Amino acid sequence: MEATVILFVEDNEDLRENAALVLGLEGYEVQVARDGQEALDMLETGMIPNLIVSDIMMPRMDGYEFFEAVRQKPQLKGVPFIFLTARGSRQDISTGRLLGADDYLVKPFDPEEFLIAIQNKLQRVADMRAQVAESLNDARRVLVQLLSHELRTPLTYVTGGFALLAEELEVIQGPATSDDIRISLDLIQSGTQRLNRLAEQMVLYSELISGYIGQQVKTAGEPLGLDEVAVDAIAALNHFAQEQDVRIQHTYSESEPVIVHGVKDLLVTAFTEIIRNAIQHSSEQSKIELVIDIEGSFGRFAVIDHGQGIRPEDQLNIWDVMVQSERNRTEQQGLGMGLPIVKGITTAHGGDVALYSTHGEGTEVIMRIPLADQVAD
Repeated sequence: MEATVILFVEDNEDLRENAALVLGLEGYEVQVARDGQEALDMLETGMIPNLIVSDIMMPRMDGYEFFEAVRQKPQLKGVPFIFLTARGSRQDISTGRLLGADDYLVKPFDPEEFLIAIQNKLQRVADMRAQVAESLNDARRVLVQLLSHELRTPLTYVTGGFALLAEELEVIQGPATSDDIRISLDLIQSGTQRLNRLAEQMVLYSELISGYIGQQVKTAGEPLGLDEVAVDAIAALNHFAQEQDVRIQHTYSESEPVIVHGVKDLLVTAFTEIIRNAIQHSSEQSKIELVIDIEGSFGRFAVIDHGQGIRPEDQLNIWDVMVQSERNRTEQQGLGMGLPIVKGITTAHGGDVALYSTHGEGTEVIMRIPLADQVAD
């Protein structure tokens, strides 16, 4: 777990050092600055603290100027900001509140009271962010359920109608069908397949969040060989891998088959999503490694690619629906539902999934499912 970073800005050296000591003893990572300008220079390097505590009266750049400079940076607008003020300086308190500061502390302060104020502020901010995140997730779930219903029915008609149209044109024109018509048919087919996959993902995600999939695993789960699941997933993606010029290397379990408890179609879907992601983010003529083995009471399925990797800031929300790594930097298809579906299926099976990635080097996704002999009847 990453340490909580607090930026403490104060021109009084004794107070600055004492505050850093008190906060450091509580496990916080403390960065200190002598004035607003020095603190701003530190933030310019890319540091994003969890909390800023700043004095008001300082040389070069005072607390008010520093606060306004911080709030002008989009990545720092959500960082809570506390002003330090001398006892009885009501004008300082009023000015700080008008600017939009989150709170103020009166100095000199008691170390215990100082810590309590810091902890309360961090906790309130964490609670607010958790509430906002939950509201956003609720909105995403509602949107997915709505779209899954509205997309699936018309797509059935479109797919069927396209198949009939293609057959009719083949009968009418035969081998003489023009290149333009063939290209148009291929584009329609590709677009329809893409929308169908999106609709299927949305339906599956709706079933996951409703609890239906979890119940299905309980009632229809059975012993399955992970190698068999992997073979089916590879077969489903062979054509896609060939198009991307990516080779899939499957390392089979060495001694005995890895038998887990689960629903085969669901596990094949999860494996397929992981491998598809690896193919999409791999360069041409590269290799993807699939490894299956036993880890404790779990069957372990690992997919390792040597592609572009994922930036650290994008890894924080990689399992959230409708979130895609590099979406604003590269063209990508879909709504970012693959990994949330993988996590949902894995959780429904009583397992877990983890992602490890280094930007510019590659990514490893590890999925663990309970072994069949570990699951009570």
